[in-house]
Amino acid sequence: MNYKIGTKNVFLINFKKKCRIDIILQKKNPKYSRSKIKRFFINGRVFLNGIICKKPSKRINYSIVMFIEKSYKKKIFLPENIYLNFIYIDKYIAIINKKDNIVMHPGNGNKSGTILNAILHYFKESKNIPRAGIVHRLDKDTTGLLVLAKNLFSYNKLLKLIKKREIIREYEAIVLGNIFCNGYISAPIKRHKFFKTKMCVNKYGKKAVTYYKVINRFSNCTHLRIKLKTGRTHQIRVHFLHINHPIIGDKKYFDNRNIHFLKKDCFNYIKKFPRQALHSIMIKFKHPKKKKVLKFCSDLPKDIKKLIKVLKNKF
Repeated sequence: MNYKIGTKNVFLINFKKKCRIDIILQKKNPKYSRSKIKRFFINGRVFLNGIICKKPSKRINYSIVMFIEKSYKKKIFLPENIYLNFIYIDKYIAIINKKDNIVMHPGNGNKSGTILNAILHYFKESKNIPRAGIVHRLDKDTTGLLVLAKNLFSYNKLLKLIKKREIIREYEAIVLGNIFCNGYISAPIKRHKFFKTKMCVNKYGKKAVTYYKVINRFSNCTHLRIKLKTGRTHQIRVHFLHINHPIIGDKKYFDNRNIHFLKKDCFNYIKKFPRQALHSIMIKFKHPKKKKVLKFCSDLPKDIKKLIKVLKNKF
């Protein structure tokens, strides 16, 4: 096989010390994550001196490396004029206070009307950043704070902070049942075997740790402050279901049949609550450029405040 050194995806590696080939490729192509690079190896799309290499941990110091990007039509997402509540913006990052009933990015059943489409409207340069600068997510009906990257530099820096668990996120939630003391939940999480849009606790899953603190207790409900050590998909929702204290209003994980023991008026109010009572209330991290520690807080939305008021006054 003949390669022209310097063309796209073909690299002449010449280091004094040997280095892992997957790390080299990721540094040469920062738009790809390490997991994406790993898939290139698994699918036989990485060549080392003309021979397929399926070992991402292989160490090299002088070689010709080539990888083949999958040939597919690039997805084009259109900017849409959707209102976003920005509470902070500078040249590098933006902080959004997300409302409920909006998904983060296009997917099955949500081709448009997403936060990603809105970002492309507000920040034209975001089209050149992976995921338009979205570095972490909130579920469709979870409200609260999100940080966005406005350039590739900030995007890579924020991803590193997330990987090192140096972005601190705290939530407030109303759960079913009485929790009497502060504590934590440590239970690995994995995608559900039969329901692919759901997650579950599974001993073969990824490590997940959630800390919680009791703010207030009502009749058969508890108001909690929650801090994530890890950030798995649906982590808070799955963990509190696991300890038999599901989040009120969670249509995906909350079964109304489990609240039959409540008083009738309490049962009817909780049953009608339209979404999971979960809000991202605080986010704290070091600015990717200025190195200054930033902390942002968000008030509970009106629907959760009303829920708390009703539970406090009636139940």
